[in-house]
Amino acid sequence: MKILAYSLLALLIAVIVGSIAGNDTGYVVITISGWTIQTSATLFVIVLFLGFLSLYFIARAFTRIVEAPADLKKWRAHRHQRRAEKYLTQGLIHMTEGKWRTAEKYFKRAAPYSREPYVNYLCAARAAQEQGAIDKRDEYLKLAYHNNPDASLIVGITQAELQLVQKQTEQALATLKHLQNRQPNQIQIKQLLLNTYHDLEDWQSILALIPTIQKTSLLSREQIEARQLEAYAGLLKKAGQLKQRDKINEVWQSIPKKLKQHFYLIEVYITERLQFDDTADCEELLRQALKKQWDAILIRLYGLVAGKDPNRQLQIAENYLNNHARDVMLLLSLGRICMRNKLWGKAHDYLQESIDVQPNPEAYYEFAKLQEHEGNKVLAAECYKKGLALATQAAH
Repeated sequence: MKILAYSLLALLIAVIVGSIAGNDTGYVVITISGWTIQTSATLFVIVLFLGFLSLYFIARAFTRIVEAPADLKKWRAHRHQRRAEKYLTQGLIHMTEGKWRTAEKYFKRAAPYSREPYVNYLCAARAAQEQGAIDKRDEYLKLAYHNNPDASLIVGITQAELQLVQKQTEQALATLKHLQNRQPNQIQIKQLLLNTYHDLEDWQSILALIPTIQKTSLLSREQIEARQLEAYAGLLKKAGQLKQRDKINEVWQSIPKKLKQHFYLIEVYITERLQFDDTADCEELLRQALKKQWDAILIRLYGLVAGKDPNRQLQIAENYLNNHARDVMLLLSLGRICMRNKLWGKAHDYLQESIDVQPNPEAYYEFAKLQEHEGNKVLAAECYKKGLALATQAAH
């Protein structure tokens, strides 16, 4: 198309020049250092035009020669980028399909051609870990950092994520603390630290981290509260495992008032306190909680704690029958309280009614102990057997 246009343009110019030449009889005389050149005006114009064209094309050719290395460099860069995109795409496709070895191979191929090779090395590190090649994973992470030290944050976060997946929790914690020292307000680091502390059951560190998370949009209010409940419960259970009664009470006192009202924490606290004598304050705590809302777990615990006044505790529990007459856990707790008060007949009736409403291992266990006290060893053995069968069934 260009050739046709140029041909038509040349033909037009020839027609114009020919027309001018037919009507023009002028001459041009040029004198240079004693030399005289005389020619027609038309020929002079033609020579001048051809000379201009020659100089133009010579200049264009010279420019192309000068720019050739740069053009060649651009062409190579474009070619490399196309290769990098092709290999990266192939790697991502194979990674999605779970073909980790092939994916790693393509990521590794793409890196030398890519403008950002560290991205390919990070992908290769993930593929290597999926194959269990941890040493290769770490080597790819080093290559990613060396290729772009400015991307140390994303490299570090990727490293920590991979370490957590590999259950290298201590190493992940070291990586994240290093990153946090450099960028203390980075949200993703906080999220990973939260998960790492959870895996390590470092509940105190979680509680120390939460105030900084509350200033961000990382977690909702409900999610933050759930994390706090889990952390305080973890501290209570840990103190209970170590048989540290003072520590249990210390943790309980440190819990914010709003969270103390949560039934889950009350349950954990009372459960750990039951390892020790003197649970009179626990009876009062449970009684106040049950005033606010009925809860099967809490009424079960109410039968396990011993209040300051056993008779009053029994009276309070029997008053609950007005609204919860057929509650299995209430009847079980009443049986336990009656046994502590040595009211064997009432204990027998409450435990028997609990079993009649819904058989459960705990009621059978308490009923077996009551039968043993009354000397009914055969009946006690039968109750133990039934309770064990129910417990085994529940475990499966």
